[in-house]
Amino acid sequence: MSYQTRANAYRENSVMSMSREELVPLMYEHLLIGLKRASKQMEEGDIEGKAASIEKVSGILYELLGSLNFEEGGEIASRLASLYGYFLKEVTEASRTLDPKRLEPLIEMVTSLHEAWVEVTKANPGSGTPDGGGAGEEWR
Repeated sequence: MSYQTRANAYRENSVMSMSREELVPLMYEHLLIGLKRASKQMEEGDIEGKAASIEKVSGILYELLGSLNFEEGGEIASRLASLYGYFLKEVTEASRTLDPKRLEPLIEMVTSLHEAWVEVTKANPGSGTPDGGGAGEEWR
């Protein structure tokens, strides 16, 4: 077994054993990486790379959207759903127009979301959401 195969297996096992509180910030981290990469690729004219990055970003957003629990999450889940829908619209438009400036506000907002989740999980292990109530996003 090669080093890369073992490293991939370790990484997959680590992610699979994470709590939902740990997964959300991880998804936001990957969302940020994808948004920044797509922005840079647009600036450099790397259309193929941009397309791959936008596809990953969209996949993460759909995963976040699909993981919301509206019964337990109430208004927070509804607001996050609206926000994720807005992100998807803006990502699609930025990709279509090749305008990296459209991604800047998204990067700022996702950075804020990520920071909030990290702070909440530090302050309230097992809480599940930025409101501390465990009702925002439910992972299936």
